[in-house]
Formats: sequence, structure tokens, C-alpha cells
Amino acid sequence: VKSYGPGSFQDFVDFNEFDGGDGQMGVAGDGNTKLEKLDAGPQLSKSKMMSAKNAWGSSTGYADELLKSNPKIDTARAQQLENWANQQEVRAKNQQLKEMTDILDRQQASADEDWRQLAKFGVERVQDFDMEEAFGPVVAGDEIEGVIQLQSQLNRVASFDINLRNPYMGFADFRAAFTSDTPLDWSVEPTQGSLKQREDTTFVLKFKPQGMGIVQGYLVIETEDFKKTWQVIGST
Repeated sequence: VKSYGPGSFQDFVDFNEFDGGDGQMGVAGDGNTKLEKLDAGPQLSKSKMMSAKNAWGSSTGYADELLKSNPKIDTARAQQLENWANQQEVRAKNQQLKEMTDILDRQQASADEDWRQLAKFGVERVQDFDMEEAFGPVVAGDEIEGVIQLQSQLNRVASFDINLRNPYMGFADFRAAFTSDTPLDWSVEPTQGSLKQREDTTFVLKFKPQGMGIVQGYLVIETEDFKKTWQVIGST
């Protein structure tokens, strides 16, 4: 060879065991130039069974029970039925998890909304305790901070703002409520939360008359350390 390749073919070895790239001859050099031998049993059914199992990744034994109870059933069909049963079980579990997640999401959304209603007044509570048990019934204090008089037409709302701070250091959880003899024409927001020492908390007092005449009662805002009382008088 003058232009390309080796100068001579003296050391060239003719390799006659190439399997054509089909991967069925085993290890090159073992002397086997024929296709790899498989089991004598029918390979089509075995191949289908292996394919069906690989599609799911595992077997629960349900397909084997189907084959025992009905020998005429196709092997691949039995495995497909097992796969389908597995898929239905997983689907049911996923649906159950989704329903549980939806319930938790709704509960969380409701809790977040409750805190947002308090947060818009800047009065999130510091401690979690039963205020009715801690403060007892709503009773007017011995001293009256003032008298608030509002006038409004029937089913129309008149309002008045009260700004209040905690006179002591830090924060103090409060309850804002009316005495039991106060008509339902009166309302206040927020009804509970935490008073700050250096920042006002705004209480919105509302009067919405349900009938003609004059109605009156007492608004009480109290913490564990103090109680403030206002007399409220509404008229149409």
C-alpha cells in the first residue's frame, strides 16, 4: 500500500466472531458465533409478562391469583388487570390526600381571615386564653370615661372612634363588649386583641337603630390591669 494504511498486512488477524451488533452472541472471543440460546418454553408469553410487569415496576401477586383461578386467562392480560387494580388504589389514595389537603387549606384560609380582621386594626392578641373565664361577665366600672351620644335614622349607621393605648409597659390583651342590658343597636370593632403602649388602637363604635326612640347602655374595654367604661346613648 503506497498512500494509506499499514505498510504491510503481515500482522493482520482476520476476526470471524463479529455478531452483527445484535447483542445475542455473548462475549466476543468465546468461540460462539451463533445466536444465544433461550429456554425451550414459549418466549412470546414470557416477553409480554415481563413487559407488563416492567410497565408498573412491581407485582403484588394479584396476577398470579388470577392465573390460578382461571388458567385460560392470558398471562399478559392478568398482569394488565393487576396493574389496573394498582392504579385504582393509588388513585383512591391520591384523591383522599387531595381532599385532606383541601380541608386543611380551607381551615387555614379561615384562620388567616380571622387574623386579618384583627390585623387591620393592629390588635393581634399576645396570649391565648378564655376571656369570658378570665374577665367574667361584662360589668360597668365605677368610673365613667365619658358619655357618647349618637343619632341616626332607622337602619342607618352612625359611628364614633375611640383611640386607646395600654397605660402600662408592653402589650395587654383586651376585651371590648357591652353590658347585658345594652340593646343590640350598638356594636364595636374590634372586640378583642392587644393594646400597645406607644401606639393607638382604634375602636369603632356603631349605632344602628332598629326602632324609634332612645336606647342606652355601657361599653366596657378591659384588660387584666384596667377597665374603662363609656355610657352610650342613641336616638332616632
